[in-house]
Amino acid sequence: MVTRSTRLAAAAVALLAIAGCGSSVTGAAKPGEIDVRTLDVGKYSTEPLNSFFDYSHSLRRGTALAVSRLADHVVTGIDIDPELRYGTGVQEITKPDDVKNALAEPSVSIAARNQLLFGFASGSSDFLPEPAVAVPPDSTLSTVTVLQFPDSAAAERAATEFEDVDFAVAPDQNVRVQLAKYPRAHSHWRPGTPTIGSVIAHGNYVVNIFISTAQPDLADLTALVEKVYAAQLPLLDTLPPLSAEQVLRLDIDPEDVLRRVLNPAQLAVPAVGGLATYELRGFLHWQTDRAAARIRYADGERFVFSDAYSATTNSYTRGIAQSFGKGITPNLEGAILIRSRDATSAQALWSTILEAPDTGQAPLNVPDGKCAERPTTRYVKDFVCAVRYRNYVGYVWSTQLLDAQQRAAAQYALLANSQ
Repeated sequence: MVTRSTRLAAAAVALLAIAGCGSSVTGAAKPGEIDVRTLDVGKYSTEPLNSFFDYSHSLRRGTALAVSRLADHVVTGIDIDPELRYGTGVQEITKPDDVKNALAEPSVSIAARNQLLFGFASGSSDFLPEPAVAVPPDSTLSTVTVLQFPDSAAAERAATEFEDVDFAVAPDQNVRVQLAKYPRAHSHWRPGTPTIGSVIAHGNYVVNIFISTAQPDLADLTALVEKVYAAQLPLLDTLPPLSAEQVLRLDIDPEDVLRRVLNPAQLAVPAVGGLATYELRGFLHWQTDRAAARIRYADGERFVFSDAYSATTNSYTRGIAQSFGKGITPNLEGAILIRSRDATSAQALWSTILEAPDTGQAPLNVPDGKCAERPTTRYVKDFVCAVRYRNYVGYVWSTQLLDAQQRAAAQYALLANSQ
């Protein structure tokens, strides 16, 4: 018969086995994590996106997801040449009319006729872009535009027609250029002008390149174009093209990260700078100094935007292919969430963000939370905060310190609530 004293003795033996021979455990037990309900989150929701939004498929939403997917496979300047480290802007292409923001305007009808599905353009340069400052005449610029069509025949037709209408802008001055390494590419330049345009069909994709340099040196121009193709075409080989039906059925959050980002505006419709998920290359399109960003964010596996960025447009760029932007502007209501491979790498990443934070500005009671005032030329202040939770790093900003602190607390709580 097992008595109460026997059971107590057995429990005592078990406790000793757990505590270790000759050791003792004292003190009160503490929870592994804070109670996030006690944090000052202000007006911000700490519930995951999927708790208040049921995603439904549509062409508009699917196309935005397809563009973000494509951006992960479009080169940035640092993939081409280390000198092209600065981003001058991006352009999402969700319909034929968007093509005029990256190619010559007559290209719109060509895109429509050949049933363009979507595309993405990214600009790079060797100068640091500044608002309302003209491009230096000795700078090098590149714009790479990738478009996807329903099939390879449509892509081939579109590439040929894009070249024809661009060449026809000045047929008495333009000269065809044959690329030794890419004989299928359609290229031309205007002697005496330091620019070159080139386009090639690659499966269901069309890649269009615009290069501008300091001097009208055809050898240098063609060498840069060939570097673009050498970097870009293999990336597309790793990206299976999508049919129109597949675009419609894309999953909004296959990596289970989008629902975890702070969503102040309660966004629910995917958008490339608004509600989107990227790998490192896709994220770099949105950074001004892409070389520095690639080093800093190397441990990031997924980068999530919530109303984070908008592309700016101005008249200070040189050449039609650069007209869509000059730098990237953070939106006032935005947030970024980064998933790293583990807690250690997330901690290392967190430590490089806001390298000199103001300890007096840290969000109250938020573990691994810090804030700082960011220099700005605007009439309002900019405050940024960073938090870490397990293998995630959140980055938020606002024009008011308390608001930024509340956003940081809300992001931390949201990450905890999303487990």
